[in-house]
Amino acid sequence: MFEPEIFLHCVRLILGGLCAFAAILLCSKKRSAASLCLLAFVLTFYASEVYKILRSLGIILERQAKLFGIPALDLAFDALPPLFLFLAIIFMLSKKR
Repeated sequence: MFEPEIFLHCVRLILGGLCAFAAILLCSKKRSAASLCLLAFVLTFYASEVYKILRSLGIILERQAKLFGIPALDLAFDALPPLFLFLAIIFMLSKKR
């Protein structure tokens, strides 16, 4: 029996892992603030996907600290990846040529 939700989780994990591997390779080749922020973006985004999968499977329960009524991990995983991407873009734009 084919479960579309499980297939989608597998695709997310595989593609996220490939992106994380590529970001680590980029960071090892270019040691710049932009590449480090890009690596942090990819890793936090991948961690966010893993967290969402674990929550949907019921492995992680929602008994956690809350900020303004929002679970702290949800807030962190929703806010950190765009912040790191923003910083990476700012560092790329500010780089002098």
